[in-house]
Amino acid sequence: MKNKGYRLLKRSATVLGAGLAVSVSAHAACTAPVLNGSAAANTTNLQNAINQCSQSGGGLIALTGNNKASPAIINTVNLASNIILKIDQDFVLKGSTNIPASSAVLVGKDVDNVTINGTGTIDGNGAAYWAAAVGKNDTARPKLIKIKGSHIRVGANFTDSGASQSLVKFPSANNDITKTLKIRNSPKEQLEFEAGSANVVVDGVWIYANPGRNNNGDQLAPNTDGIDIVGTATATISNCLIDTGDDDIAIKSNVGEPASSNVTISGCVIGGGHGISIGGQEAAGHTIAKPGVSGVTVSNIQFKETDYGYRIKTDQSTTNSGATTGVKYSNTCMQNVGHAFLFTYLYITAAGGTAPIIANITIDNVVGTTSKSLGDIIGLPSSLMGVVHTGDTGIRMTNTKLSGPKPFGITNGTLQLGGNSVVATQLNDNGQRVPISDSGASWSCPSSIVIPGQI
Repeated sequence: MKNKGYRLLKRSATVLGAGLAVSVSAHAACTAPVLNGSAAANTTNLQNAINQCSQSGGGLIALTGNNKASPAIINTVNLASNIILKIDQDFVLKGSTNIPASSAVLVGKDVDNVTINGTGTIDGNGAAYWAAAVGKNDTARPKLIKIKGSHIRVGANFTDSGASQSLVKFPSANNDITKTLKIRNSPKEQLEFEAGSANVVVDGVWIYANPGRNNNGDQLAPNTDGIDIVGTATATISNCLIDTGDDDIAIKSNVGEPASSNVTISGCVIGGGHGISIGGQEAAGHTIAKPGVSGVTVSNIQFKETDYGYRIKTDQSTTNSGATTGVKYSNTCMQNVGHAFLFTYLYITAAGGTAPIIANITIDNVVGTTSKSLGDIIGLPSSLMGVVHTGDTGIRMTNTKLSGPKPFGITNGTLQLGGNSVVATQLNDNGQRVPISDSGASWSCPSSIVIPGQI
């Protein structure tokens, strides 16, 4: 998308992770806004700077200590195409308490070629919203960053021209977060890519919100998903540390909207929260040939005391029911997670939708300990899960070693389990365990996994 000022900003196609993203080979330094006043004034000044930068061809808007205010409080600000918004070290951009519940602090609507980088902080001021939502998860609240667009890059591992760099790498011995972009304390979901997005990359972020619970077991920061991929084609998430009050990463799709496909997650550390989840909505597609979520590859992940490791959840409701196919989990360490796996057709007890499908699932070299159970397959008597048939290789687990107080339960489904894997199983109604060949777990885990204290 070119305009009259495009001579200031050239774009070149560059491969970033698994997605083809557009980066900037030359850029203009756009005028930095003055952010030292009220939320209203800050919002106006930042919005004007973004609009002018985009309209003149695009470029870099750097928020630094020279802006004379940190934190700088803002209301909703709309992103624009061809900009790089840099949150510099020690600078905090913070949402006000006046963000509409249907909106977010930073919003991108049909934008293209946008980078949010730097080693500073974007804060959603979530503590002002959470108390009223504890135990009432559906309470309306704004999000922190909500983007629909293409060629979107978020994280410290992007330069001021939008090109890839390697400033921070996870997992590491100490999982140092000082060089990450911090995204924290959203009232609700923190970083969401909305349906219709494509070619997005998140690389080098620390995302957190209070992962604790009260005495009733209610999340203290409910629904604070770390990264949501919704109806997005080609997404790459890497070198991230996530510690939240709900799904750490969620992949889903909605009825009548685009499916999510070609998602790669690697080199991430997961603390509090519900782990890496697919669903409950996969409703954009209902067959293996036309699924709602497909082509998900997850590798080199560390979990520590997460509620779940990997989940795929769907049901028979009209809003959730759909098909997930082609998911590969490998090279994973789990330290004292609640449940290592959950594959379920009973996420919600409801009817009216099509029969759910979870198909073509591969698990390899997952090693760790659990505090509650090794996992579950929960199919339906009328729709067994994991049974091999044309187009579906089922659920295959190889080279895996898990320990915990409760075995892997198999109900109305089949688990194909490597003969040299160490995974205790429990066969329930219509449950089957089918032996397959493997050589045993070879992935090595560190003696400890470090989750930094929140600030």
